Amino acid sequence: KSIYVLTANEVYTLNKDGENKESIIENDDSWEQAGGLAPYNGNVYVLDKKQNQILKFVATSDGFSESNYFTGDGPSLSNTISMAIDSSVYVLFTDGGLSKFTRGSDDNFSISALDKNLSNPTRIFTNADTDNIYILDNGNSRVVVLDKNGAYKSQYQASIIKSAKDLDVSEADKKLYILSSSKVFEIDLK
Repeated sequence: KSIYVLTANEVYTLNKDGENKESIIENDDSWEQAGGLAPYNGNVYVLDKKQNQILKFVATSDGFSESNYFTGDGPSLSNTISMAIDSSVYVLFTDGGLSKFTRGSDDNFSISALDKNLSNPTRIFTNADTDNIYILDNGNSRVVVLDKNGAYKSQYQASIIKSAKDLDVSEADKKLYILSSSKVFEIDLK
């Protein structure tokens, strides 16, 4: 119901109309190099590329308590570009790799049946309400659709995707939204 924004200093929320900024988490040396943000089930997850950790901020009656998602040493996250959560955590890497973690353990996830490798991917989108995973593949001017097992399902290609910065999906409305050149473009899902 809110827009979540991650900066070097805080996580804050906005109403969907972009107003009523509210700081919800101050960075008191929790994260060093933020590489992703994902809200899930009332909690907030911040990926820290430098610490190779995903910080889990659990909502409490007086704010948020912090814990580490990975126990012990986490995987190398220095080359991550984006993260999404649907109960499992999906981490997209700059080289087009995609990892999936459940309860802090690696699920040995891999992408299968792509016609060509991801090139300069910048965002991943999924959540508990979607059946699929969507990857903004800027280098190939497309959005790739995978099922939750990593199998290729379809793709949407358009020249505007090459310079796109973000995406959002409403499978219920059969809509894909692309932010490119300060405009939001709408694509009908098949």
